[in-house]
Amino acid sequence: MSSLKNLGFGAVVLAVAGLFMVSAFAAEDVILEEESASEANLLWIWGEVASVDPSKSQIAVRYLDYETDMEKEMLVAVDTKTIYENVVSLEEIKPLDSVSIDYILGADGQNLAKAVSVEKPQDIYEEKPQDLNPPAALE
Repeated sequence: MSSLKNLGFGAVVLAVAGLFMVSAFAAEDVILEEESASEANLLWIWGEVASVDPSKSQIAVRYLDYETDMEKEMLVAVDTKTIYENVVSLEEIKPLDSVSIDYILGADGQNLAKAVSVEKPQDIYEEKPQDLNPPAALE
């Protein structure tokens, strides 16, 4: 009789362990579904930085709306999860920088940057231009 009780107790332990495993896999599936859903809602903008407000963690981007053929401005917020390319942080981004931003619409309706790639404008006076018409050699 004692062995039957032990067998019943073992079956209960296995059943509870199985429930925990199923719930763990289900939680993992929910996380993966949320990540893929956010990637499906990923939007993109390319434009010129109009202003940067580090205190509000926002970038104002001036861009061309191709549907209306008008120049517009959009605020995009950054957070600790935002990935930067060609800069380390928001503080390095300056007005007139060209940016490409992957963003999502947050629950509060705010544009939230997932990735910010910065192309710095080249200083036209940085390099001395090459003389394409060298002076004729003296004979």
